[in-house]
Amino acid sequence: MILIVNSGSSSIKFKMYENKNEHLNILVEGIAERINVDGILKIKFNNQIYEYKDKLNDHLSAVDSILTKFEELNIIENIDNIKGIGFRIVHGGEKIIKPCIITKEVIEIIKRNIKLAPLHNPGALAAITAFKQTVPKAKLIGCFDTSFHTTMPKHNFLYAIPYEYYEKLGARKYGFHGISYDYITSKVAKILDRNENNLNLIICHLGNGASIACVKNGKSYDTSMGLTPLAGLVMGTRCGDIDSSIIDFLIKNTEQTLDDVFNVLNKKSGLLGISGISSDMRDICQAKNEGNERAILAFNIYAQKIADYIVKYANLLEGEIDAIIFTAGIGENAADVRKAVIDYIKIMKLDMDDNLNNKNYYDYLKINNDDSEYKIFKIRTDEELMICQEVQKFITNE
Repeated sequence: MILIVNSGSSSIKFKMYENKNEHLNILVEGIAERINVDGILKIKFNNQIYEYKDKLNDHLSAVDSILTKFEELNIIENIDNIKGIGFRIVHGGEKIIKPCIITKEVIEIIKRNIKLAPLHNPGALAAITAFKQTVPKAKLIGCFDTSFHTTMPKHNFLYAIPYEYYEKLGARKYGFHGISYDYITSKVAKILDRNENNLNLIICHLGNGASIACVKNGKSYDTSMGLTPLAGLVMGTRCGDIDSSIIDFLIKNTEQTLDDVFNVLNKKSGLLGISGISSDMRDICQAKNEGNERAILAFNIYAQKIADYIVKYANLLEGEIDAIIFTAGIGENAADVRKAVIDYIKIMKLDMDDNLNNKNYYDYLKINNDDSEYKIFKIRTDEELMICQEVQKFITNE
């Protein structure tokens, strides 16, 4: 059995797979949340949802509770049946370029990168420490969101600021959502029956957090997020690309501090800030269809920014594009968004089949018509499965 863990500062999401007939099947999934608050554990097993109130004073007690319930529900007979645990870790910096066994050296790298991911890396470290104590025989594997983007050339990841800030502080574009991009790249290679190393893609990972990746010869060539996930596209509550002088302007012309302004840019901007309604695209689309002007404005700005990045990356790929992909919560499910994005692109011959765009699907679906110069897909991403497959490699190669 392989357990996949995505840990935050006050939550641990988990999904466990078992290998049956050489297929990785989901056995159980759930979340321990409100850690160090009042504690709630939810477990989905055999199409039933179990919910428990527990103190969950810290990540260690949350892990103990998860594993105890696994045994009580007869999900596993013995903790040692968990052969590998894969952790989604946001930031590995420049040093970690692929999934790896979590050693003391790797833990030190994760710690050093807390300054670049203060909201994410501490939670991952807490979960790693807890599972290391409670499942000592399992192989612990780290999969990093930044790893996929370590192939970007320097001219794409450097900022035009004094070079010493990069050399001494690591101030550069890192990019995120890499596990999803890795999964989608492999998936498209299978769909098109192509070698990944000859595959050029533009992948739009559109969720509450959103980014786009330019994949050249199967590797990340550029991406929209930067030093942090704040850069790039308009998102649910994040502003995306802005004139950095806005920060100084707001501090000088309001009573807000630097921390206040960054809180606004991260948590009160994007779709929420423009519309004044919601950060959820479903709410925005509903209000747009009812004629709400600010919802229409938010929707249009959102779609236009995505279209702009697609055109930019098409230029980087010199028009040699095997597919444009929409994925993640909005990309997979919001037909209105996909259509608007494609409609905003005038310089490329892209034609979407409206029936296919609106059609229900399970895994993936090609949604362009025959007149389109480039293939367009909607594909469901699966970061947990991607991590599981990586962990499986380490277990198999023991």
